[in-house]
Amino acid sequence: VVVRVRPMNEQEKTKRYFQCVFPLDKKRLLLVDPEKYEKNVLRANRQHERQFAFDAAFGPNSTQEDVHEATTAHLIESVVQGYNATIFAYGATGSGKTFTMIGSKEQPGLMSLLTRSLYDKIDLDEYTVQLSYLEVYNEVIRDLLNPSAGILELMEDDKGNVRVPGLSSVRAPNMNRIMQILQEGNLRRTQEATEANKTSSRSHALLQVNLMRNNRQHGKLFLIDLAGSERASNTNNSGQRLKEGAAINRSLLALGNVINSLSSANKTRYVNYRDSKLTRLLKDSLGGNARTCMIAHVTAASGHYEETYNTLVYASRAKNITTRPVKNRPSSADAGYTEALREMRKEVDRRSIALTNSMNQLSDNNNRRNGNERAKNGGLTFAAPSKKANHGSSLFSQLKEQYMALSDKQKKLRQRLMRANEESYEVSMGRTSKIAILMAWEKQKHIEEKTAQSIERLKADVADLEERATTLSDTRRKTEKSIRKNNELQKALENRLRGQALTKEQGELVDLIVRMCEIEAEKISVSNDLALHDIIMKKTDNSMAKLQKYETLAEKLIEGNVDESDRHQLEQEYRIVKNQFHYHLIPLKNIQSTVSWNSELLPAIATPSSSKMSSADYPLDQTFVLNKKKNKRDSFPLLPTLQRYHSQDLETMSDVDLDSPTSHHLPPLNAF
Repeated sequence: VVVRVRPMNEQEKTKRYFQCVFPLDKKRLLLVDPEKYEKNVLRANRQHERQFAFDAAFGPNSTQEDVHEATTAHLIESVVQGYNATIFAYGATGSGKTFTMIGSKEQPGLMSLLTRSLYDKIDLDEYTVQLSYLEVYNEVIRDLLNPSAGILELMEDDKGNVRVPGLSSVRAPNMNRIMQILQEGNLRRTQEATEANKTSSRSHALLQVNLMRNNRQHGKLFLIDLAGSERASNTNNSGQRLKEGAAINRSLLALGNVINSLSSANKTRYVNYRDSKLTRLLKDSLGGNARTCMIAHVTAASGHYEETYNTLVYASRAKNITTRPVKNRPSSADAGYTEALREMRKEVDRRSIALTNSMNQLSDNNNRRNGNERAKNGGLTFAAPSKKANHGSSLFSQLKEQYMALSDKQKKLRQRLMRANEESYEVSMGRTSKIAILMAWEKQKHIEEKTAQSIERLKADVADLEERATTLSDTRRKTEKSIRKNNELQKALENRLRGQALTKEQGELVDLIVRMCEIEAEKISVSNDLALHDIIMKKTDNSMAKLQKYETLAEKLIEGNVDESDRHQLEQEYRIVKNQFHYHLIPLKNIQSTVSWNSELLPAIATPSSSKMSSADYPLDQTFVLNKKKNKRDSFPLLPTLQRYHSQDLETMSDVDLDSPTSHHLPPLNAF
């Protein structure tokens, strides 16, 4: 989450507005309430200044290239590696969102800069780029590249992915074609003049860049320019403009509610994406499978203080949102399983047809035999044995259908267990880090009042994580119980099927469907193991990034070519990074098991005793066990302790990777 401050325009200067937003450094902003300069006795003791810290902050003099290089350039690497990425601009009307995203001919925006960077990093012989461009105007979706398509609808597939059927996709073989497509789409976008903005965007625009590799989806990049929130008192709109403003505010209100839900401490809180088409389009970008960058835009003019304050508050909440990007898997990754299952299904169909023909032939033979017997007995009839044969065939088919339905149910249960296992792994990692911090603080004799408050908040976080861990443990226990019960039912059905198999084809069919179910269970188990390893690799990557930052700060301090004031700040940041790196490594150094819950249920992996164990025998707390012995190999150059400096100065350099409000109150390493 980053913030960009728009410089004051001539109209604001004419109205004698003054600057109320001041960038303090590359990450902090100071917002000053204009009431500070009013002689209001009743509000003399009110807090008129507030600081906000983000991942990056850009002042009025920042350029498009500055924003691109500092915030979004690295996302192109993620797209080339196979991830999805999203950049969207947020803010009030007239705050500069469209300029940042689209720009001008002299100063191209992020849409042009990002696509240019993408072409610089890919081989056009191996990759192809396809573009789609749409707008959401008054809750109506339009194709900006094909206006004749009319009104488009949103739909969801069976996996919950949002799709826009009928949306055109244009291939862009080079950068010139990209610029031509963007110009055509921007000209068709709905824009009208208001008193707040002469070129106000009346719709939300979404540019989707699909990176294809060998004609398969490899990565996706979403670039979104949101329409700005409006106040009717500021814009003086009426008629159609007023209706447009109401639709814009309604969709942005839905977006704000989604941000509030996703940033809430209650992870089980329902997130309502369906209040607006905008939030449904942003579902993956906000809380799903994408690496997302939000660029909040504010104006420095005092006349827009309320809009600026609301934007900064929403941006601060958005920092608490955590996405779980997963590398897009090419269809060839599951080709082995898919081909095997396809061949098995063909074999099942072939043998089912052969079995039916065999049973029909048996029935015809019995009928002819009965007819001959009736002729010999003078027309007397006896009970036809064909009914028994037909009854056996019908019972076999019913048992087979029951077995397949039970297999589908087992698949859903294993997938639910896999999701709970992944969340439990992440909860255990966070809990381990925070418990380590608390254990270190318990050894401190003198604790400041503000630090004590932070410790209490950290204890509350640990309690929430333990509560969530208990819930996931219950989910595991119930799911594993259901899986084991269904395994027993499947075994009983398998025995009945084998007992009803009257022919060799039926016996082979039973073997085939049983093997199909076993392969499906093994596939889910492998996916679960890979997901756990992916979580560990992401944690390792974050640790390496912190190590690189630590080394950079250490080199600067060792060189000593800095002023005294800058050295003071570097020392503070050095201590913070040093401690954060240590506590970030603790879950990685204390991993006890990387075997997934699904793998433990497989006979090939689980021991004879493990199949009878309940989830209580696998407590979540034992996934990561703290080693209380001091590891002397993890030594760092020690500086004076962190508590010497005022904690307020350190808040701006806190790291949110630990998801803790006390990340800037970490105890020194020698205390752990």
